[in-house]
Amino acid sequence: MGLIVIDPGQAATVQDGGRAGYRHWGVPRGGVFDTFSAGLANALVGNPSGSAVVEFTLRGGEYQAEGPLALALAGAPMPARVIEADSSIRLLEPPTSFVLKPGERLRLGVATQGARTYLAVRGGWQTPLVLGSRSFETYLRPRDLLPAEPGSIPVHRPREPAWEISSDRPFRVLPGPDAALASHVLEALSSRLFHVGSSSNRMGLRLEGEPIELASDPSRLSTPVAPGAIQLAGRELIVLGVASGTMGGYPHIAQVVTADLDRLGQLAPGDVLRFAWITLDEARRIDRESRERRRAIFSRIAMATRVG
Repeated sequence: MGLIVIDPGQAATVQDGGRAGYRHWGVPRGGVFDTFSAGLANALVGNPSGSAVVEFTLRGGEYQAEGPLALALAGAPMPARVIEADSSIRLLEPPTSFVLKPGERLRLGVATQGARTYLAVRGGWQTPLVLGSRSFETYLRPRDLLPAEPGSIPVHRPREPAWEISSDRPFRVLPGPDAALASHVLEALSSRLFHVGSSSNRMGLRLEGEPIELASDPSRLSTPVAPGAIQLAGRELIVLGVASGTMGGYPHIAQVVTADLDRLGQLAPGDVLRFAWITLDEARRIDRESRERRRAIFSRIAMATRVG
């Protein structure tokens, strides 16, 4: 029982909270690219925030229920509809919870803003666990089965949070370990606009813009990196994503703060982004406030789901 993949869209994967505790073996944590949107979808069906979800990128595709399923959608605005057994159409307006009856299909179009939308099921998708996580970088394929427990749920549509376009605000950054070697690069980072390149993915975002010169050091050793690291590769900037490796050899000139990593996951090719420097104390304060706001929203939605 579960959901059958009819059309997997562009780059749909199963993700959860990630594979923690294995970075020293060279295994990235991975997991959902936008943890807030995935957590919102999970809250709408009463799941813990790290439960496995389907992460749709840019285009969702089509899926058929093989049993009654309690589902929720959240994240980038993406046209969504349920095709019922008699071929009638039921429109969905994410974020929302809803039910698919056996044989009904969920059809998702192209994101109108942002890049990633999340589909949660009550109890989480029961795909295989590997090293404590269900996250995989392998794209879903037609006829794949996403196992899930049967369920039902009332429709809930939270009035907040409102969708935010990621590129509307600067991405806040801290100096990286190689910042002292590239003062002119740091100035360019805060004074220029960049575009997300078409070859961007979960491993990282390639930024297009005026080329930046920095003399390369052939003797430079690879060093640890994490999602949000901004590296200068040749004459182009790369911002590492959640599926990036654990080590990198390019100069690490800046680091996107934790509170803005979810917004990175909602950047689509062609989006414009800019950066703004903040202090470490500011980054810590912003992170605390972000976590508190997230807990309050998820708790309120989970309570409404239980009451409903």
